[in-house]
Amino acid sequence: MKIKVLVVDDDAVTRTMISRALEEKGFYVITATNGAEALGLIESQKPAVVISDMLLPKIDGLTLCSKIKENPELSGIKVILMTAVYKTASIRAEAIAHKADAYLEKPISIENLLKIIDGLI
Repeated sequence: MKIKVLVVDDDAVTRTMISRALEEKGFYVITATNGAEALGLIESQKPAVVISDMLLPKIDGLTLCSKIKENPELSGIKVILMTAVYKTASIRAEAIAHKADAYLEKPISIENLLKIIDGLI
């Protein structure tokens, strides 16, 4: 059975690049363009991994991560947060404080992302 991954990013290029790379590696990929859409998909689809940008419309990535980790039905989902904007140690610490399982700075390396996913699942 394919591992289900949700890719959340309001940037179509990033979302498509990550999705295609994961599909080529055999993952089943679903996508969302904002945090509210993502939360609905997480609740209905229960992906194994969520890869989310931090700066999103409607619900930001940190809040999305908290909502996942605070819900007993969803808390087992692995969350990888990524950002192109917030590149400070304090933001990394904040991501970890929100119980993110991993944190990446854009532009992301697909090879590195795959290693992180492999380590989480």
